[in-house]
Amino acid sequence: MASTACTAFSQDGQYFAYCGNDGKLKIWETATSRLKQEYVPNLHLQSPCSVLCWISVNTQATSTSLSPWKKRRRKLTSEETEQKGVVAMGSVNGKITLYDTAAAAVCGQLENGHSACITALIWSADYGLFTAADDHHIVEWNIQENGIKCKWKSGKAKVTALAVTQDGKSIISAERIIKWWDLSTKQIIRTFTGHAGQVTSLNSITVNKNTSYLISGASEDGYLSVWGLDETKNDKSSVATLAIQDEATSVSVSVNEESQVIVLATTRSGQAHIFKYQPNGRSKPLKPTLNIAVASDANQKETIQQIPILTAKLTEDEKLLLAYGSYTNLTFEKITPDFSDKMQCIIRSDNKRTKEKKEESVTKIKATVTEDNVKYLAPGSGITATKRNRTISAGSQLPLKDRLENLSLNVETNATGRTPTKGANMVQLLMQGLNSKDRTILNNVLFTKNERIIRNTIAKLPVSAITPLLKELYAMLQGKTYPSKIAAMWLQALVMTHAAHLLSHPDIGESLSPILSLIDAKLMLLSQISRLRGRVSLITGQISQSKEEQDNNIMEESLFFYQDADSSDEGAALEEVDLEIEFLSPCINVEFLRAVTSKHNNEKRQ
Repeated sequence: MASTACTAFSQDGQYFAYCGNDGKLKIWETATSRLKQEYVPNLHLQSPCSVLCWISVNTQATSTSLSPWKKRRRKLTSEETEQKGVVAMGSVNGKITLYDTAAAAVCGQLENGHSACITALIWSADYGLFTAADDHHIVEWNIQENGIKCKWKSGKAKVTALAVTQDGKSIISAERIIKWWDLSTKQIIRTFTGHAGQVTSLNSITVNKNTSYLISGASEDGYLSVWGLDETKNDKSSVATLAIQDEATSVSVSVNEESQVIVLATTRSGQAHIFKYQPNGRSKPLKPTLNIAVASDANQKETIQQIPILTAKLTEDEKLLLAYGSYTNLTFEKITPDFSDKMQCIIRSDNKRTKEKKEESVTKIKATVTEDNVKYLAPGSGITATKRNRTISAGSQLPLKDRLENLSLNVETNATGRTPTKGANMVQLLMQGLNSKDRTILNNVLFTKNERIIRNTIAKLPVSAITPLLKELYAMLQGKTYPSKIAAMWLQALVMTHAAHLLSHPDIGESLSPILSLIDAKLMLLSQISRLRGRVSLITGQISQSKEEQDNNIMEESLFFYQDADSSDEGAALEEVDLEIEFLSPCINVEFLRAVTSKHNNEKRQ
């Protein structure tokens, strides 16, 4: 299922892969709890990882400098093959990246199978890789050729979990409804219903040749359901229910020598639960056989605190491989379950607390050096005023009204003749707003468009206020355009000024990861908005062009026009008569001249 953090153990349990909101792939060695590799994929913020799993690829152990005789001999003998671990990462853009852990590089990419976000991945050593995505399709891949082997429609809902049966003849997909598919015909054999939320985990187990079961867990469910995979039956309810009282984050299953189904489930509360289920028909809801928790050492702190178990895996030697702590300080340990009691509490030292305590002890050991009136303090220790300094400051203490005016950001309220230092005032008000969580003070400080004031404030900001400031900026980024623009200016100044502290802080990723994911989500909409803007500009341009052409046609002078007389308006009739006289005046003048000329000629003859 696509989640904020993608984790998976390798098949042999030697390695553990994790990919968080920052898009970085981290691989630990479980035997030493040491971070072995860290890989940042290309465009990891534009197409982050949505789900991952471990796969095994066969590689031929061949040499490049073999003679022709040795090559012929190798054809007659069976080719030597070896397995290499590869991490398959499904991304939001529908592509699958194959990362080779031995070469510490990408060895391939599977494309053109999905057109939406990858939501589920499952690997079968005998039958290959299967994926599901938001495009409502399931794809069976050919890893050797980096191509598609088969593709079919999964339904109308998003598939969030996949499982392949051990015989390889069928595959199981889950939304809220669980579907059992026949791989040869791509037809549904049976459906299982009973979960109210999205199914997050599917595990198929074979007890013997004739008995197989499916164990499923869903979001916001405090139980696991056990279903019988029998084509002859059509049971609508599960054969067993495993009560865990919280949502399961990871589930691992196996079968012991006594044909009992062993289920290891880790919950959101940070504990692990072990169930021993003996298939014998229907049964009541089963409680855990053993509950496992990890607690901090009492010698380190006054109170004992729980160290959360993030994920766990059942090993082949019937032991438990636990991963506890945090993803910035992860610890792996293989333990043997003790079934003599229902609760097994493991006391371990919290490495994070131990490191902080050592740093504090080093700070306390450093002595201050005093020379004349100057007092040198060790890094991290607080500034304490001496008795003499307190006496001097008490005599020159300003009234409360004047001090409030000095802290004010409004220049008009300050007394005349005083020059306010906005950088120092902004830092003091920002610290006051972050400590008291006063929205009025925070809005007055943060909503400023002056980049110079922002840079000066960040430069004088103590490192202890960086994490609370990041939380406020994250809330501003979730707002509208203006708050997001202002928050981006503060973030830019903060990263440029305090980059060294951000890199050295162990838990800064917890504060930066939501910001990176939010920025990533907004950047994914940039291409769609750009296309929409181009289309709108094209349409508005065509409309304006057609309007200009219409206006030009209206303004052109007509070659001929005719105006009909209106008898109802006498004034208009008189004007028309005058116009007719004006048009006929040239003709009347010519006839008059002709008449006068002819009369003159007649008189002359007489």
